[in-house]
This record gives sequence, C-alpha cells and structure tokens, in this order.
Amino acid sequence: MTRTIRLDQAEEFLRDPDPVTRVDALTALVRAARTGEAPRGTGDTFAWALADDHEDVRRVAADALRDLPELYFGDDGVDALLLAAAGGRDTAVRDTAADLIGILAKGAGELYAQGFEDDEPQVRIQAVIGLVALREAARVAEAADDPSREVRVAVADGLGRLARPSGLPALEHLLADHDPVVRIAALTAAAELGIPEPLEGRVVTSIAHANWQVRGHAVRALAKARPEVAVQPLIKALHDRTVDVRRAAVQALEQWATDIPEVVTALTETLADPDPGVRTQARWSLA
Repeated sequence: MTRTIRLDQAEEFLRDPDPVTRVDALTALVRAARTGEAPRGTGDTFAWALADDHEDVRRVAADALRDLPELYFGDDGVDALLLAAAGGRDTAVRDTAADLIGILAKGAGELYAQGFEDDEPQVRIQAVIGLVALREAARVAEAADDPSREVRVAVADGLGRLARPSGLPALEHLLADHDPVVRIAALTAAAELGIPEPLEGRVVTSIAHANWQVRGHAVRALAKARPEVAVQPLIKALHDRTVDVRRAAVQALEQWATDIPEVVTALTETLADPDPGVRTQARWSLA
C-alpha cells in the first residue's frame, strides 16, 4: 500500500471483510494526515470507522481522532461522532467521540461569538448551522436575539429540527418577533414540534397578526395542536379577511369535522363564504 491513499481507495479497503486490511487502510490515512497529504473527508472516514465490527479497527480510528491535529469533519462525520458518542461499542469509542463533539461545539460557539463581534451575519448563520449539526440546542438558542433577521430565521429553523426542550423558550421568544419573516419561521418550527404546550399561546395570538402570511402560517401550525387549543382560534379564522387564510382554516378544521359538533356547524356556515374555493373546500371537509 502506498504512503498516500485516495479517499475512494480507503473506503474500498475499509469495506474489506478482513479487519487487518481495514486497519492497514486507516494506518495509511494516518500517515498521510500527519504529513498534510490526506484527502478531504479523512476525518469523516475515521469517524465512521468508530462503528467498525472489529475492535482493532475501532482502536486505530479512535487513536487517530485523538492524536491527529486539524481534522475536518463534514455533516456526515459529525453524524458519525454523535452516533458513536451515544451508542459506541466500547468505552474508548464513546469517550473519544464525546470529547470531539465537545471540542467541535466549543469551536462553533467561539466562531459565533467572533462573528457577532465582527458584525458578519453570514458567519453567524454558519455557526448556527454548525451548532444544529452538533445538536447544541441551548447554544443555538443564544442567537435568538441576533440583530440579523436571517440569523434569527436560522435559529428558528434549527430549533425546530433539534426538537429539544432547552430550545423552547427561545422559540417562544421568536414567535413574538417583530419581523414577520422570523415569525413565520418560528411558526413553521413550532408546527414541526407539534405545538408543545409552552408555545401554544404564542401560536394562537399569531392568528390576529396584521400580516396575512403570518396568520396563514399560524392557522397551518394550529392544525398540529391539540383540538382544545386549536378549534376556537381556527373557527375565528374562518372569518379572516384574506381568502388564503380562510381556506387554510377549513383545511385545518377538517380533521375534527366528524368528532366535534361545533366544527361541523362552523364548516356548514362556511358553505356561504363569498369565495368559491373556500366553499368547495368546506364541502370536501364535510363530505
């Protein structure tokens, strides 16, 4: 085996059934990394090798991850480290992965702080994305007051994807953001989470927002909420001045049309809506 090995070759060797061959592939990558000749993606390769069936392969990968400086990890490698930290086959693997996740999270946090000081929104957005990849909900939430709308949108999106209780206070804060675009992002995230109880009040009050797009997203979000929370605001939304909001309200209420009498009554009254599309949607909901 040559001193420097291409990543595609290493991956081929790492699929070999012989663990000695897999160890040789990792060893070649270690040598290349020490001289700065390793291909991009080497960090990800080591990270996934932590899940190897053979302890010798896992040991070489763990040693490399601990000892090699400046390894780059893409999203794929971060996912592998998170899996290894949570359910690695042995203590050394779990400890190595957990330590690296901590280092990466710290680095991303420092990047955010540096970007904030330099007033570069794009840098802060990238830091938020990195923290989301690392499942650092609490640190993502720290950016909820960022002066940049785009950063706050990234925070809302990230908190929705992470679905962690530690992110709910920040998401509740974003649901009251002065910028409609941020509110819409927060409503979308709240819907993805199924409208947890701490967010219910903010989602309901968004039904009365001056921006019709915010109202429409609030209606769609309430379709994911408990009926005792959602039904009354949605019935009110059937009388919204904007057609798209009324249509969304009909669609949201349809799921309860066979269970809740007041929903049936409200949808029946909507058959007299001035918009033919709303009337058609109401007929379908009652069918």
